[in-house]
Amino acid sequence: MQIEKLHLENIGVFDNLDLTFQPCEQAGKKADIHIFTGTNGSGKSTLLYALAGALAGPFQQHTHLIFQRFHHANPKAFVEVLFENHQVINYTLKKCNKKSYFTDLPLITHDNPPRYLPIRHAYASQNQQSVEDFINHFLRDQNAPHDGKEGTAFAAFAYSGNRSLNSIDQLALEELELDPYDNALSFLNTTDSKQIIQSIAAQKMKQAIELTKNNQKRAEQYYAVVQTLEKVIQDIIGWEIKFNLETQPFNLFLEVNQRILEFDVLPDGLKSIISLLADLIRRLDKIEWIDDHNVNVLERHFILLLDEIDIHLHPAWQRSILPVIQKIFPNAQIFVSTHSPFVVGSVNDAYVYAFKLTEKGVSILDKVEPSQAGNSYSLILEEIFGVEESFDEETERQFRQFYQLRDDIMHGDDNKIVEWQQLAHLMMAKGIEVTDIIGTELRQMSRILGKDLS
Repeated sequence: MQIEKLHLENIGVFDNLDLTFQPCEQAGKKADIHIFTGTNGSGKSTLLYALAGALAGPFQQHTHLIFQRFHHANPKAFVEVLFENHQVINYTLKKCNKKSYFTDLPLITHDNPPRYLPIRHAYASQNQQSVEDFINHFLRDQNAPHDGKEGTAFAAFAYSGNRSLNSIDQLALEELELDPYDNALSFLNTTDSKQIIQSIAAQKMKQAIELTKNNQKRAEQYYAVVQTLEKVIQDIIGWEIKFNLETQPFNLFLEVNQRILEFDVLPDGLKSIISLLADLIRRLDKIEWIDDHNVNVLERHFILLLDEIDIHLHPAWQRSILPVIQKIFPNAQIFVSTHSPFVVGSVNDAYVYAFKLTEKGVSILDKVEPSQAGNSYSLILEEIFGVEESFDEETERQFRQFYQLRDDIMHGDDNKIVEWQQLAHLMMAKGIEVTDIIGTELRQMSRILGKDLS
């Protein structure tokens, strides 16, 4: 189940916004990726929060971030999401006072033939559950092709760019209970270091136990999840990665290029990558899926929201993280916010949505472009991010002065030749790239004026 359209009214910096999400051309072979870009304050995160609010239900505490984007100048705000199966989720936020909001719960499904089920009516007939539980499970249970079995065919997850992974003092012998939907759409609280490390260690312990029983097949099944995680991380960062379970002390460590390291000492970028992928894969593995035994966990259908994916990542890792995710999760639909030209230029078969602020502070959709793989980063900066300058502000100012003096000389003002030459030599001390540009200009002017200006 994929999202086709999003409509916002009076949410954050958006007065009225309609977005249509076209599917990628290689559906089923690559994840469907939609990238949100724009200046600070243009609403990139707000879009993700609105999607999370619709997917989890507006009463879920861990999706409160959308309430923080309430448009205080208007007493009502509205969010609507249209899915490919014609299911519509919409909710209205109404301002009660300065610190509280409520919704009128107009969550509706549209089937074929059409059928309208306001959630207030649905809840009245299913009052065994709390409102929160009902909304949270509504998407998973309402239109899934159940064929008489328990399970779900769809899930959604959201992650903030500010993720970390810290060592724990000692592993517990018992496996932690994990609800794969717990905080799944919270962004800020989705990942938990203890749960992630304990979960990986549990898989390793189960593998070791099965090996002592000479049960190779079961051992391989337990190790498959860890092995998948190791390979995905290696593909992104280019380092040899292995999770090691040690007995003295009894804990989990990471082997990086044959060096055993505690998680606390890992680079922030690596912590961020591990926490994202380890949490996501363990959740996918724990979900009770329909036809649970027939599909690889990486091939499941889910929606993934990634806010500021580039935070903490070296440019080389910014270039590789989305292509790897796009490849390993071929049936996912992924929404990403970023400021990074390296992220925008990293993937094929994706769409980039550039937003800008008007003079009144309202965010509008400036353009929708196919992803920029194959274009230079300078071109991406100019076309997508609106940054035309290639150098620091001082150098750009000197270039403007340099070209103005050149034009004055071309119009016959020979008195400025000395000043122009002095500025040229000052700028050429900045580095090779500036030297090449200035040198070319000096040679051209020497030919035009018939003078040696070098």
